[in-house]
Amino acid sequence: MRVILLALSTAIFVTISYEAMPIGLLTEIAAQLHTDTAGGGLLVSSYALVVVIGSIPLSAAVARYDARAVLLAMLVVFALSSALVAASTTLALAVAARLLGGAAHAIIFTAVFRIALAVVARERRGRAAGTVAAGNAVALSLGLPAATALGAATSWRLPFGVAAVAFVLIAAVTALVVPVRLPATEPDPSATMILAAVRRPSMLRVGITVVLTTGAHFATYTYIQPILVEIGLSAAQISLILLGYGAAGVVGLLVVTPWVDRCPRALILVTMALLCASLVALWWSRPHLSATVASVLVWGLALGAFPVLAQVMALRASPDTPSAAAPMSGTTFNIGITFGSAAGGLLLTTTTSTGLVATSTAAVAVVLALSAVPRWLPADARRRR
Repeated sequence: MRVILLALSTAIFVTISYEAMPIGLLTEIAAQLHTDTAGGGLLVSSYALVVVIGSIPLSAAVARYDARAVLLAMLVVFALSSALVAASTTLALAVAARLLGGAAHAIIFTAVFRIALAVVARERRGRAAGTVAAGNAVALSLGLPAATALGAATSWRLPFGVAAVAFVLIAAVTALVVPVRLPATEPDPSATMILAAVRRPSMLRVGITVVLTTGAHFATYTYIQPILVEIGLSAAQISLILLGYGAAGVVGLLVVTPWVDRCPRALILVTMALLCASLVALWWSRPHLSATVASVLVWGLALGAFPVLAQVMALRASPDTPSAAAPMSGTTFNIGITFGSAAGGLLLTTTTSTGLVATSTAAVAVVLALSAVPRWLPADARRRR
């Protein structure tokens, strides 16, 4: 069971690393594809838009098919998408390849979590979901900085080529370790069940919280490289800061994981408060390198924990249809990515106030969490005690 969960978490790690990969390489990509920074941002926002539009309907459409077969097919699609980006000579071809990857992303999370929930006992689903979702957190914490460092040292194309090979390898490992016939722990979800589950008030409250928090994050994070360049940092310094961000994210993940089944509401409130504080400090202390580094480290600490917490909350919001948690998380995360990166790109071309939007959105997310994070979470924890 642990080997299966590790394979699934690794699949998520490579997927999220590929999704975010253009962020740390925007300047180089834009220069070689003959566009500006905002144009390069399309590689992030267009991908996210496909996930937003496609996650729920596509996940519902493939729900009746074997989860293992769906996962293997999506990994192959990802390999093709990443290879095409690496070979792209025009922005149009790169965006088209990313759109293909976005379609695979819209489906893969549902397949992964269907397998993960099938191989563990019902009472351990929260920990299993957290283990798999850890691939998301580690990708944002370490996968992106590593890809940025590799691209800066060689060519922006090499990380995408490495990702293509990684997708093929993960597909091979998955075919070996995931059984052809999964345990039948519950009836296979239907499209109607999934569509009904994502409309529940509890699931919608989780979704709104994720949208605002993710949007606040990506309004600044999508353009963190040009922002740090504007401060006057070198490429080597930026790579080190992003690696520090990654290390802090791993710490945040390790701190949260043992407690994720006990007090998710308190943990997510603390996470968003740290996010808000770090963005305020980052924007208003930009001339000071030490303050910038400290702000980024706190930021990484908070965001390392957030994806796992969000996935567990979505899972609890639909206990009888857990397969709905993945498409809901995918949709809301990418709505946040889309509006956050789009708002950041617009402001980056018209003003220097990108961080103000991210900061205010994060503050709204914290206020929302105080009133709208599902109230059944504390009661659920008390019942287990």
